[in-house]
Amino acid sequence: MGGFIDMHQLHEELLAHLVKTLAPAQMQQLQVHLASLIQEAAQDVAEDLLAYACRDPASRGRGKLILESYASFKAVLYYRLAHRVWNFSEPSNGVFPSIALTLSNQGKLLSGAEIHPAARIGRRFVLDHGYGTVIGETCEIGNDCYILCGVTLGARGIANNPDGKRHPRLGNNVEVGAGARVLGYVQIGDNVFISPSCVITQDVPAGTKVKVVNQIQLQKNDESDQSNYLGAFALDERLHVVGEVNASHRVTVLDADFHPLPGLMLEPTVKERHHLQFRLHRIESDERLPRLPLNLKVSGPEFEITLLSPPGLSAMVRHLLQASPLIVGG
Repeated sequence: MGGFIDMHQLHEELLAHLVKTLAPAQMQQLQVHLASLIQEAAQDVAEDLLAYACRDPASRGRGKLILESYASFKAVLYYRLAHRVWNFSEPSNGVFPSIALTLSNQGKLLSGAEIHPAARIGRRFVLDHGYGTVIGETCEIGNDCYILCGVTLGARGIANNPDGKRHPRLGNNVEVGAGARVLGYVQIGDNVFISPSCVITQDVPAGTKVKVVNQIQLQKNDESDQSNYLGAFALDERLHVVGEVNASHRVTVLDADFHPLPGLMLEPTVKERHHLQFRLHRIESDERLPRLPLNLKVSGPEFEITLLSPPGLSAMVRHLLQASPLIVGG
């Protein structure tokens, strides 16, 4: 197939998948939409297929091989069918959403990847080795995105998540490495590269590379592979940030949901190259304690780093917020 797609064969493939997956009664309910469904889904699938053949060196550009034997491509093929069925207008009897979910589930069974039919995925989408990947209901993915196996584009909570926008929005030309998790309604800009095993819970600006070094989420705005290494810890009623830091960097305490902690001020007591030290002040009273563990964000002009649960920070802040004095340290 290579750079040429036999559209007649592709139409036949899509029809065969529908017939194998759906009950005769469901096929009958689709009858009035069947021709347009296959025609429009085939256009989407053809672009996905060419993108896969172009970007995956292991396929050697053999589109026919991908279509017939690549399990991860089955997830995308069934998503394209399910998404269009999901959006058919109908009376409020839930027939088309039920059919869409049946198609989506078949794609999951064949590929190990789960894509909700309501998710919005742009053109030329590549899901490579997609086993274990989950793409949530309100997720939006732009054009020319490439996602590997074990990726979760999910909600921030585990159970009882609220309705509405709760899944990520990815821009165009975003690459997500194996095992990465992008959680909550976060905005991932265009041309972002997310390395394997990252946990992303905050917006990522366009043109950024994100990678995890131990427990550090590192975002860089340049093209360099050089990393900024930082560490933090709380000791003797002081917060210490060490590594590639200086007095111009901004330090913020975040709760377990990565929101800035209200009612807390960091007073610099040491400002040296490679070492910042802070005394923490409670500036307002709040009976509610933050969700633990606490995290630390360090922002500079060229990078933003989130340090996950620095040693001693959660205990020190919790003690501060529970104590009657408004200042820790002297």
